[in-house]
Amino acid sequence: MVIIWRGLGYLVAVIVFVCSLVGNLISNVVLGDGYYDHHKWPLAVTLIISGLICWFLGNYLRKRSDRIMIDKQTGEEIAVNQSQHTLFFIPMHWYAPILGVAAAVAVVMDFCR
Repeated sequence: MVIIWRGLGYLVAVIVFVCSLVGNLISNVVLGDGYYDHHKWPLAVTLIISGLICWFLGNYLRKRSDRIMIDKQTGEEIAVNQSQHTLFFIPMHWYAPILGVAAAVAVVMDFCR
């Protein structure tokens, strides 16, 4: 599988992975071994937390301005865009509603079992 990102967009996957890992460890310690594997609501909580982090971090990174660089050989100015951070062509801050929907699906799946 190829992961396509621009800027710091790969952080979406890192954030979701780390939050899910921490949520897994905490729920298994507090609620009993294997609880995270048998219930979906802890996953939903970690997805919501991940979405909030992605929203605030994505909005912060999006507000960064372009950086102007000068080519030494030609003297040309080159604008380097520092405000685009995407994962699979989706801006980082838009992963918040996507992860929110995934959390809602996980909760519904937990209650429908």
